[in-house]
Amino acid sequence: MSQAVYSEWPGAWERHVVRKARNPHFFNQLHPPTQQELTQAQQRDQLELAQFNQHLAELAVQCTELADDTSAKQINTVKNDLDRCYDTACGLGADLTEQKDALSLLNDLITTAVRRAHREDDGHGRLILIKQESLRMRHLTRLNYPVVCDLLRAIPPIPAAEMPAALLSETDEAFTVALEILDDERKCYLADQFAAIDKRLRISHPDIRIDSKLKILNRQLAMIQIPEEVEPG
Repeated sequence: MSQAVYSEWPGAWERHVVRKARNPHFFNQLHPPTQQELTQAQQRDQLELAQFNQHLAELAVQCTELADDTSAKQINTVKNDLDRCYDTACGLGADLTEQKDALSLLNDLITTAVRRAHREDDGHGRLILIKQESLRMRHLTRLNYPVVCDLLRAIPPIPAAEMPAALLSETDEAFTVALEILDDERKCYLADQFAAIDKRLRISHPDIRIDSKLKILNRQLAMIQIPEEVEPG
C-alpha cells in the first residue's frame, strides 16, 4: 500500500486529518490517514482556495469602483468584506503571501477612506474607530495560529466533540491564544473534557501529560466572573 502524500501547504480540512493522525489525545482515532481520506480533505481545501481567489478578484473590482462620494456605510461594507477575506486567506492551504499583501494594501486604502468618511465625527466617534482598529490588529495576531483560523471558520473542520483533543495537540502558546476566542461556557466544557482525557492518558499513554495546559486553562477559569445568586424577595 502506497504511503499517503501530504500537502506542502495543508488547508483546514487536511490539517485536521493530520492532527488526528499524529496526536494520541484522539485515542481510538489515532491511525495513519489513508490516501482516500487525505485526497478528500485536499479536494475540499482546493475548492475553498478557488472560491477564495474568485471572491478576492470581485473585491478588488469593488474597491476600484469606490468614488469620493461613496457613503460611509458602503465603505464599511467593503472593508468588512476585505477583513473577512483576509481572515479566510490565513487558514487556506496555499502560500497566499501575495494575496494577503494585496488585501493589506486594499485594506489600507479602505481604512483611509473610512477615516475620511468619519472626519466630521465628534471625538467619541473617532475614539470608537481607533478602538475598532486596535481590536482588528489584535485579531490579526491571533490568525498567525492555524488552530485559531480553524476554530473561527463558519464551518469549522474540527467537530465540537473533537475540540478538546485538538486543542491539547497544540503548543502551549497556540493553546493560550485559542482560549482567547472561546467563551466562558466552552472553557468550562474544556475543563470537564480535559479531566476525562487526562484520566484516559494515564492508562493508555502514561508518558504524555497535559499538566501545562490544565494550568493555563485553570488560570483562565479563575478569571471568570460567576454571577451572584439573587435571593428571592
